[in-house]
Amino acid sequence: MMRQLALYARSRGVPAALVVLPVVVFVAWLALHTPWTALSASLTSLAAVLVVTVGLAGQDPELDSSTAVPWPLWRFGHLVAAAVPAAVSVLLVQQLGQEPFDAAFVVRDTAGMIGLAGLAATVAGARFAPAAPVLWWAVAAMVPPGDSLPGRIATWPLGPPDDAVTTWTAGVLFVAGVAAYSARGGRR
Repeated sequence: MMRQLALYARSRGVPAALVVLPVVVFVAWLALHTPWTALSASLTSLAAVLVVTVGLAGQDPELDSSTAVPWPLWRFGHLVAAAVPAAVSVLLVQQLGQEPFDAAFVVRDTAGMIGLAGLAATVAGARFAPAAPVLWWAVAAMVPPGDSLPGRIATWPLGPPDDAVTTWTAGVLFVAGVAAYSARGGRR
């Protein structure tokens, strides 16, 4: 089992992502920490998600489809396990500053963006997985925050952590993304 896990991790670039992740998160924090706002914390979470979702497809789709491996379980584990170091790295690096954000904010943003990456990989292919989280974050950063339901859904990455709508939006995106990617994998 350990050999299979090591081979899977290497084929998806996990070791490289784990080496690059703290560097990217630290550089993002260093560039954005004065002041450390919801925008900068969310952007740092986005950077972490982009690093850990690089390997959502293997090098050879033909080889992947011809093996007798339970891919849905492996893909499920990959996305869920990718969310953990992404969130933890942001939570740790923000402790270097004066005003860290709640863990609920960072975990919500990371989970929602991981789900968006899983949805994008399923619909458009693994190489386009970063597109959905980046585009949604960009829209959220440009749209003024509002009290309307559609406005709160559109700007969930920057909303307060105690807002039920933003939390539910991120949760639905996470569950939908993990379920879609686990069941179907990256589009070829």
